[in-house]
Amino acid sequence: MGTLDSHYDVAIIGAGPNGLTAACYLSRAGAKVLLVDRHHECGGGLITEEWSGFRFNTHAKLMMMMDVMPPYDDLELESWGCKYIRPDVAAAIVTRDGRAMCFYADIERTAKSIARFNAEDAEAYVEVMTDWYTIVNEAIIPATYSLPLPLLDMAVSYEQSEVGSVVNEMAEESFVETLDAAGFESELLKTAILYLGTMYGMDPEGGLGFLLPLFYNRLLHSAVVRNGSHQLAASLARFANRNGTTIERAAEIQAILTDGPKAVGIRFADGREVRADTVISTADPQMTFLDLVGEEACNQASSHLVAQTRSWEWESTSLCNVHYALSERPRLSAAGYDPDADRALVKIMGVETVDGLLAHIEATKAGRFDTKVGAAPVDIEPQTAVACWESLAPFDLSDGSWDARREALAGEILDTWTEYAPNLADATVIRHYVNDPTYIAAKLPNMVRGSIKHGAYVPTQMLSNRPNADCSAYRTPIENLYVAGASVWPGGMVLLGGGYNVAGVVADDLGLDRWWTEPEFVTEARKKGLVG
Repeated sequence: MGTLDSHYDVAIIGAGPNGLTAACYLSRAGAKVLLVDRHHECGGGLITEEWSGFRFNTHAKLMMMMDVMPPYDDLELESWGCKYIRPDVAAAIVTRDGRAMCFYADIERTAKSIARFNAEDAEAYVEVMTDWYTIVNEAIIPATYSLPLPLLDMAVSYEQSEVGSVVNEMAEESFVETLDAAGFESELLKTAILYLGTMYGMDPEGGLGFLLPLFYNRLLHSAVVRNGSHQLAASLARFANRNGTTIERAAEIQAILTDGPKAVGIRFADGREVRADTVISTADPQMTFLDLVGEEACNQASSHLVAQTRSWEWESTSLCNVHYALSERPRLSAAGYDPDADRALVKIMGVETVDGLLAHIEATKAGRFDTKVGAAPVDIEPQTAVACWESLAPFDLSDGSWDARREALAGEILDTWTEYAPNLADATVIRHYVNDPTYIAAKLPNMVRGSIKHGAYVPTQMLSNRPNADCSAYRTPIENLYVAGASVWPGGMVLLGGGYNVAGVVADDLGLDRWWTEPEFVTEARKKGLVG
């Protein structure tokens, strides 16, 4: 057995953000925890590489919930080395004729930028965003860090409050319909809002309209982790280690051991076995139930678990990130743009109308990758001159393979960027790295076909349907087996919600002391019937 004991209270499969978070809470609560990951380091998508003296966050970059996630304070992450930076300019959309509309977390400040384009929209923006911020802060963020209500119960309970009834209405709308209801006239404003809401693969015409205010609001409050995204993973690992978690890296799990319809441990690919009172899987449902548990044990526990799992939908689009180490930073101001656009955390380029954005998304679904449309997130770290271009991308290209196109893309995208930041024409590219959907899937196996959220965000796979009605509250039909990855509510995007929520469920089931306290915003939402 090497350095591992033969028995643990909790064995966690996957040391990504959620697995790490669950390990931190449960080990501090007194559980004997084993955390296992196939990679040589923890973190999942929290990847920071260093080449030629430059740091590259090759996957997760923007932290959408860093300022509100309970684990940040509960786990004292800042003291363990995780410090985040949030610039005062959150986003900008720039036009080919030299204009820029800038967006800030502060509603009034954004309205002043909008007023340069449309005074009536500026006034409407204050009213609409006041409502959207209320919905997000009072209902959706609290729901992120609590158990999902069953859909019927949620619909009934939400009707008891004004905020909840609005969420119910939006749940029946698409993103486009929710945006249309806001009544804005400016195409540039509408395009920016919809881009920010869909830049991580949301279908603008597929439903779940209440997520548009969430994605838009949280992208305007996004942060980056100082010295690289991996600092978040490292801080979580330090806390877990300090509280007794055993972390087994570079270790492949072959099976979740079962005794009838009950999980009793794990088996490694090298044949080692460890017994555990509780097993938590942060893998996707197909890997967890079909590959690791196996159909026979699943069928003993539930007559429909296998069928539910086989119907899991992956996302229709992925992402392509192209990272550049440059001799100087791209400067939009060199072309006369508003200086605030240079300081924006996310810079949207190449699209200026809603129809143009919708066409771009549809083309991506059809297998085409457009090097003329994208966003430039995260070039604010003071230590490095790193620039990143990010855009929706298909897993399968309709006009060839990623292997054939990969290197040419870096030059094509830099040409597009130079149209907006002409100083790039004289900049030296010291190094570049193309992280296309096939690389994402190879590096992170749970992101099947580059599915960055471990599965599509569609009505049948969200809230108490994620991953299915029997498993969305983190317990599964297989006794002692829990699920907690991005394929469980609240989903992906480095929210730490799955790990936080499953820790509470497991602590209750094992009779452990919940040493942490519920956030006040969750308590207030519960009083209004907005969380479970």
